[in-house]
Amino acid sequence: MSPAGQGEQTELSFEEMSIEELFIAGEYYFNHQENEEEYNLSKARQYYTELIRRDPKGHSAVWYQLGRIDFIEGYFDDALFKFKKQEEYFSESGINSYYMIGLVYGYRARETGDELDWNLAAEAFEKFITFAPNAPWPRVDLAWVYFAQGKYEEIGLVVQAGLEKHPDNAWLLNMQGLHFLNTQEYTKAKASFLEAADSAGKLTTWQWGSSYPGNNPDDWARGLAEFQEAIDKNIILVDEKLKS
Repeated sequence: MSPAGQGEQTELSFEEMSIEELFIAGEYYFNHQENEEEYNLSKARQYYTELIRRDPKGHSAVWYQLGRIDFIEGYFDDALFKFKKQEEYFSESGINSYYMIGLVYGYRARETGDELDWNLAAEAFEKFITFAPNAPWPRVDLAWVYFAQGKYEEIGLVVQAGLEKHPDNAWLLNMQGLHFLNTQEYTKAKASFLEAADSAGKLTTWQWGSSYPGNNPDDWARGLAEFQEAIDKNIILVDEKLKS
């Protein structure tokens, strides 16, 4: 089925498409998970960009989606520009931009080591959590930021609140293990890592991919395997600490 959604053999040209059709086509190539071959960030970007060229305020999610693509492709400054445009033009559109801004600053800080970027990432995730205190993912990422900054005590507070609502979340359990490992509570760390390993072992490739919307479906299996391997390495590391 074509992006137009009617089963045509050829796609409509930009000139033939309405604002809504342009957005739907962008969504087709960005979020198409049923057919991995249709995932195409370049095509998604073309449709979103044409929509903005025609009308910068033509759709309430187009700047956000373009920012997500920039983030995935590593264009962090461009992503920040688009998320700020999203907030400027559609301030009522919700809190998701805060979360993405946190990710952008965090990933940029991972490349540059810039402490200001780490702090801005933490601020964005903290802001998101004030509006969505029960959501697990901003807590996972805030804990990651704290870990990168060596703020191990803070990790414990963030993940414990998350585990009260999501006790089987493998990401939160792994971060809890890292908290205990770095505060020299090795027995507790071992228990958390074992729980994380058990939970991660039950994840399907689809569940992994659903936790990283917008990422290439071809990478899901590898990403899940790398996560499971990282937890296994943490278990080996804490075992060495317990023996020493």
